[in-house]
Amino acid sequence: MIPITKSRYILSDKANCTYCYKCLRNCPVKAISFKNEESFVIEEECILCGTCVNVCPQNAKQYRRDINEFLSLVRKPFVLSLAPSFYAYFTEPFKVLTLLKQIGCVYISETSIGAEYVTKEYMKVFAQSDRPQITTACPVVVELVEKYFSEYVDYLIKVKSPAGAHAQFLSHLFGNLPKVFVSPCIAKKKELEGVYDVVLTYEELENALKSVILQEEKNEKDSVSLDDLIEKLSESYPDAPYPNRARFYPSSGGIVYSATSYFNETFPHYVLEGVENIISFFKTFSDFNEKVFIEASACVGGCINGPTMKKQDNILFRRVRLQNAVKRLEELSVKKLDMFSVPVDLKRSLKVKKVEYNVPESEIERILSEMGKTEPSKILNCTGCGYETCREKAVAVAVGKAEKEMCFAYLVEKVSSVSNLVVEETPNAIVIFKESNILYINNSAKELFSSYSDDMIISICLRAKESPNRIHELYINSRKVYLYPKVFDLPDNGGTVVLFVDLTEMVHQREHMNELRRRTIEKIDEVLNEQMKLAQDIASLLGESIAETKSRFAEFKKFLGEENADK
Repeated sequence: MIPITKSRYILSDKANCTYCYKCLRNCPVKAISFKNEESFVIEEECILCGTCVNVCPQNAKQYRRDINEFLSLVRKPFVLSLAPSFYAYFTEPFKVLTLLKQIGCVYISETSIGAEYVTKEYMKVFAQSDRPQITTACPVVVELVEKYFSEYVDYLIKVKSPAGAHAQFLSHLFGNLPKVFVSPCIAKKKELEGVYDVVLTYEELENALKSVILQEEKNEKDSVSLDDLIEKLSESYPDAPYPNRARFYPSSGGIVYSATSYFNETFPHYVLEGVENIISFFKTFSDFNEKVFIEASACVGGCINGPTMKKQDNILFRRVRLQNAVKRLEELSVKKLDMFSVPVDLKRSLKVKKVEYNVPESEIERILSEMGKTEPSKILNCTGCGYETCREKAVAVAVGKAEKEMCFAYLVEKVSSVSNLVVEETPNAIVIFKESNILYINNSAKELFSSYSDDMIISICLRAKESPNRIHELYINSRKVYLYPKVFDLPDNGGTVVLFVDLTEMVHQREHMNELRRRTIEKIDEVLNEQMKLAQDIASLLGESIAETKSRFAEFKKFLGEENADK
C-alpha cells in the first residue's frame, strides 16, 4: 500500500472547505482525501491538472505561490524563459516585457527556442518508429501515464519538454545566472523543480509586477490592473535568437504545425486534448499499433486554455492575441534560430509510478456491507460521493482516504434507521392511518391498544382529530387514561398521523397533589380553630381571675378606710 501524503503543490485551506466533494467529483484521478474533517490533495496520486483549484467554490484549494522567491530577484540580474502563451494572457504583452527589463531581467528568451529543439527530436524519433508516438511537452500527460497507465510509458517520446530544453540553452549562454520560467501551467512547478530558480504562473507574475510598481509608487490601489500601471511604457521584444514555427505550441495542433516544417508531405497525426479524453483514450488503446504522431495536451484548446489563464477571457480572444503577437514578431527583421548551434541534451527518463491499492476482496465486501450495500439494488454507483462506483469508494475507505459517511445513500439510510428506532421506542403512541386502514402503529400504540380492533383504533384517532387541542379521557382495558393528541396529515395524501401523549400519570399526580392540598388546608383550619378556642378559654379564665382580684382589692380598700376612721 502506497503512502498518502499532502501535495506540496496544491494546498488545502481547512477553514474554507465545506466538504461539498465538488473537487473530488471533478478530479479525473480522484487524488483527493476526505478524512477526519480534513481534505487534501494526495501527492502520490495527483497529476497537477489544476481542476480542483478551478472548481472549488470556496477557494479551499490553491496552488503554491512562489511570488516572494521572484521578488527576491528583483533589481538583480536574472534571465527569463517566456512560454508563448504569454502573448495570449496579457493584453499588452510587449509593455510587460519592458517592465521586466526595467526590474532586472537581462535576457528575455522565448521558450519556443527549446520547442524548436524538441520538435526536431520528435520528428527524428517518429521517423524511426513503427508505432504510435505520444508527445511529452505536457507534464500532466506524463504524470498521468507514469501513474495510471504505466503500461504505455514506452509510447511516450523520451524527450525533454521545451521548458527543460530551453533551461539548458539559457545555462549555456548565462551560466549560473538565476533563471525564471513563466507559463499558465501548475504542473510545471513540479516538472522544473531544480531546473529553474523560480517557476511562476502568469497570474503570479502579474501580481508580483503590480506589487513592485505599487510599492515603488507608494500606491495602495490593489484593484488597479497591470495594463493601467504600464500604460505609459514603451514596448520591448524578446531577445534573439528567435524560433521558426514553435510559437504556436500552446494552441491546439501547435506541435503538429511546428513539425510540418520537417516534412515535405503530411504525416499521420492526431491531436488529443483534455484529461478525461486522454484517460478514455488509454483505456481502449491496447490493440492499436499503427504508426501515428499523437499531440497530447491536458487542456482542451492547448496551453492557451491552461488552468491559470484568465477565465473571463474567451479562448478565441486568447488565440487571436497569440496570432497578432506572432504576426508582429514575424514582421520584425530579426535573427532566426541558428539551427541549434547551442548543444542541448534532450534525453529524458520516465518512471513507472503506478498508483495501486491491493485491498483484499473480503475487506471491500465488509466496507460495502457496513455502508448498507448488501445487495445489487443498493449499489447505486450514483457518483454523489465523487467516486464513479461504490466499489471504488469502498477501496478509498479501506486505504484511509475516504469515509463511509461520504455516501449520501448510506447517510440517508443511517438517519432513517435512527429515526425509525426513535419512533419505535418512544413512549408516545403513534398511529398512521388512511381512510379505514392502519398504515403504521408503533410499539407503544400496540401496547396501549392491545385489545382493540383496527376499526376501534381508527375511531379513537378520528375523535382525536376532531378535537386535537384538549385532553381526552378514555377507558382502555378497564383503566381510565388521559391522552393528549398531536394530529397532522402527511403530504401527497399519504395518510394521517396521530401521536398520543399519555398524560395519565401526570393527571394522577395532579389529582394526588390536589387531594394533598385539600387535606392540608383542612388541617390548617382545624389547628387554627383549636388555637382560637384555646385563646378564648384563656381569655375567659383571665377575665374571671381579674374580676375576683378586683373584688378582693375593693374589700381590702374598704377595710383600710374603716380602720383609719376609728383612729
